[in-house]
Formats: sequence, structure tokens, C-alpha cells
Amino acid sequence: MRNIWFTIYTGSIEEYSGIANYRTLLEILLIPAIQDKINRDKKVQKIMLMFYSDLENDDIEYFKGLYYNKKPSTGIINISIAIKETDWNNLSERERKDFLIEKWKVLFSNLSDDYFLIDKSEVIKSLDELKNKDWKVTTSPIKKKLKYNKEVYTVVIDLSTERAQLALVRDSDEKWIKLKDFETWKIMTDANFKNFKLDGDILAFSYSSVFNTLFTAPEIFNLKEIIN
Repeated sequence: MRNIWFTIYTGSIEEYSGIANYRTLLEILLIPAIQDKINRDKKVQKIMLMFYSDLENDDIEYFKGLYYNKKPSTGIINISIAIKETDWNNLSERERKDFLIEKWKVLFSNLSDDYFLIDKSEVIKSLDELKNKDWKVTTSPIKKKLKYNKEVYTVVIDLSTERAQLALVRDSDEKWIKLKDFETWKIMTDANFKNFKLDGDILAFSYSSVFNTLFTAPEIFNLKEIIN
């Protein structure tokens, strides 16, 4: 079964500094935190916060009229979120996390109980726990190990609200070796690697996407210059 897509619509991402990175991280973090608590008989495919700078209050009554004790007709649940009184660009990282989690709580609090496999309060509790976690995700996009100069390395991508970092982690001492930083929200386009090839000291990553393969040069690194 496909993952539910938890996302945020903002219109222009330039209007809200860094929001695309927060959105991408939450799309990843909400899957293990919330997805298994959702009743999949509702056929929900996408759950979305929609920012509106001209709204003074979240449009809760309209939201409940659409979804309360009903099945979403298109598989999409969305709520209009008021951001008129919120100066996103001047919020601290802590305040941004709090704001986003509180708005997800608004959405889930106003869904009827038939949307959940457990008591709704447990969903809200999971959101509160997520608010207090470090919003970082480290994954290994390529399962095979890199062997170079008698050492073994794991390829990782480390995601945060600041950046997505492609790196090598040396198995023998867990030393972190940075290769390159990307925008977190661009990981599915700029860092969607499926494999690598080592030719002497030159490490080249190939892409999963056919589009990238055709139109983007491989990411290439000279390990002799990078690894001490």
C-alpha cells in the first residue's frame, strides 16, 4: 500500500523562507508518526495544510463540513490555514516547528473518529512528541558499500531544515566525510541517486530518474582530495 502524502501548500515558496525544507522533512517524519494510525478504508491518499495569507482564522467549520463522518471524494483532505497574523520569516526554528505541528493538530483534531484506528488523542500525542524531536533524517540511498584504500564506507544523505548532505561514513571509526550539500526540498531531483561507480580515486553517482540521467551530469568526486 502506498504511503499517505502529508504535505503543505503555500503557493510561492519564496514568500515563506525555508518552508520547502520544512515541508519535505515533515513529509518524511509524519509517515512513521501518523500513517499507521489512519484508517485506510477511507482511501486517503493525501493530507494537506493550505496556507492563506488573507485568512484571519483557520477554516475549521468548512473543513468539518467536507470531511466529518464522510469519505474524501478525491482521496485528498485539506484544510485552509490562516497565516495572516503569523510572520513566518521572522520565526525562530523552534517557533516554526511549533507552528507547523499546531496546525497539523488542528487538522487531525477536527477529523471524525472514523478516520483513525486508535483514539484520536494518541494521534495528537504523536504530533506533540514530534514537535520535541530533532528534525533530522539520515538515510542510506544506496545499499552497497564503497571500498576505497582498504576502508569500507556507507553512502548516506543527512536531511535537516538547513540542508541535505551527501556524505560517506567510514565503517571502521564512523568518521563523517562530507561530499556535497543540497537543498533539502530538492532531494528527489538533485540527489536521487541509485548507484555509484569507483574508478581509481574518482567516485561518480548515477541517478534513479531517467530525466536526470539524460540531462544532468553525474555527481563526481575525487576521493584523494576529500579523504585524509
